[in-house]
Amino acid sequence: MNREFHCVQNCSDCCIYRQYFPSVEYGKIGVLLLPEEKEEIESLAETYKIKITVLPRLGIGLNEKLNGPLQVIAYQLMGKINGDYCPFLDTDSEDRSPHGGLNCLIYDSRPLSCRAYPTIKENKTYVELDCNCKFSRQNSIWTSKNLLYNELGALKMISKNFDQFADQRIWRYATHIGEKPFLNLLLPRGWYLQDE
Repeated sequence: MNREFHCVQNCSDCCIYRQYFPSVEYGKIGVLLLPEEKEEIESLAETYKIKITVLPRLGIGLNEKLNGPLQVIAYQLMGKINGDYCPFLDTDSEDRSPHGGLNCLIYDSRPLSCRAYPTIKENKTYVELDCNCKFSRQNSIWTSKNLLYNELGALKMISKNFDQFADQRIWRYATHIGEKPFLNLLLPRGWYLQDE
């Protein structure tokens, strides 16, 4: 039986924990930002007087002088503790979100990737949810499309931005961010051609 997605009581995991992707060697990834979102996020950080780190995430083309991409097509907002804890997560306040988790200081202006969460991909009738989401682990990683209308709208907007680059070679940025036990496994910070 499919259930409508809702945040699990007192959970803020999606704002706290970041994954190593596409493998541990690349380090932890940050919250995906489209190029048009980067400036707004930087402006919000300035408004809230929050120090943030925004790194490139994906690029296309070849800049031979820099041994990297010609164009950055996605950025990432890094967490503040070993890549974890979104800098916009209000960890100091006693106030909590409606489901009891920590508040997001920029909830109404949050990036599309946050709006899309926990959706990963869709097929004709079902949506795959992130298996790291507590709701997905307690219910199912597959749910009906009609239960995730807003999340799917955001996911489609993200996909539309990347569809135009489907036939190009993709560069991925290694963050060199992670927990101490993994630091000796991490690639140096910088660009790497995907599939090489």
